[in-house]
Amino acid sequence: MMNTISTPSSWSIGKRIVFRFCFLYFALYFFPAPLNFLPFVVQFDAIVSAVWTPAIVWVGKTVLKLEEEITVLPNGSGDTTWNYVQVLIVLTISTVGTILWTILDRKRHNYDRLFYWMIVGLRYCTGIVLINYGFAKIIPIQFLLPLDSYGITYAESSAMGLLWRFMSYSSAYNFFTGGFEALGGLLLLFRRTKLLGGLISLTLLSNIVMLNFTYDVPVKLWSIHLFIMTVIVLLPDASRILNFLVYNRPTDSVLITPVFKNKTIALIVGVCKAIFIVGIIGIDISAGLSASRMFEETAGASPFAGNYEIQEHIVNHDTLPPLLNDPRRWHMINVKWNEFSKSEKAGVQYMDMATVLWDIRSDTLRHRINIFAGDSSTGYKFKYKTIGDVYYLKGTLLNDSIHMSMKRVGKDIPLMSRGFHWINETPYYK
Repeated sequence: MMNTISTPSSWSIGKRIVFRFCFLYFALYFFPAPLNFLPFVVQFDAIVSAVWTPAIVWVGKTVLKLEEEITVLPNGSGDTTWNYVQVLIVLTISTVGTILWTILDRKRHNYDRLFYWMIVGLRYCTGIVLINYGFAKIIPIQFLLPLDSYGITYAESSAMGLLWRFMSYSSAYNFFTGGFEALGGLLLLFRRTKLLGGLISLTLLSNIVMLNFTYDVPVKLWSIHLFIMTVIVLLPDASRILNFLVYNRPTDSVLITPVFKNKTIALIVGVCKAIFIVGIIGIDISAGLSASRMFEETAGASPFAGNYEIQEHIVNHDTLPPLLNDPRRWHMINVKWNEFSKSEKAGVQYMDMATVLWDIRSDTLRHRINIFAGDSSTGYKFKYKTIGDVYYLKGTLLNDSIHMSMKRVGKDIPLMSRGFHWINETPYYK
């Protein structure tokens, strides 16, 4: 037996229509949530995507008359054509559904009880997502980048890449922001703390939405939906918030009554909720630690992984000076392990700032490095020796003899070595 509504109320027609639309829209957009958040339960995302895709492809081709058929499914980008067409379909279905619902249920005066459970659903969906993102920063894995990525210049970096490098620099800042994300999400899961959790979450999400839009991060649709959901969660307390923060008026407390009168049912629900929350946090921590270990293993999979500056480049006994815009002389080389191809990759940057991705095979026992194009049509064959952090390479490219010296750069660069200082007599700005 539920006891969430104390007295019946009468809603305006506008309020009823807006509620019907929001209920249908978010139920469709976030399905199968919250089922896909349940720990130790099969994920439904792939099944739902398979159901959505034929409809999305058909709408794109038949209704929108798109020049190219939609083939790219949601991936690291949540702002694909697939996603935007899905939103259009959800908007259309929700609008039609709202019209039919209004006609068929026009005599109902309010949806107090259904509104309560919609708020519960939005609280849990938003809260769990924020907990997931929060622990991805606390571990941290969301902004984890290899050291060699810092060799990219501002001009070469995308706006999103610039943001990722900024965030990845400081693990303390990641812990700070992630901690508040997880805290806001956790507070949203409880009725007594949902207002505080909503205010914290709304503050964080407003910043996240701005970062996504201004740095072109392809999760704009997802983040704006989370922002709107948090606003809806706070709507029942809107007058109290305004009275306290804006009008300087006294606010009334909210009477929180038990959802279930039966104590046995209430206990069972409470235990299930505790198991659910602990399970979500446990999965986030376990997945984060696993991903972190994988990154460490991946980073160490290549013995030459790192960022190197070319100090000398000689072709057929002719030294190439480090002149800007020279398309022949190497400037830097970034070596990393590609987990997908299970092979080493070398990003060679020339003095004209052009970058070419090469395959690389190294043999530390025989002191050999082969760097070659993906189709193996062109390749460097080097023998090398090391003196400290400097590698001396001697080899050939087709009929040319090549000599190079390159120095590993890493934590000695100012960005990584400067560190924190309480006292700065003058600003250290480069």
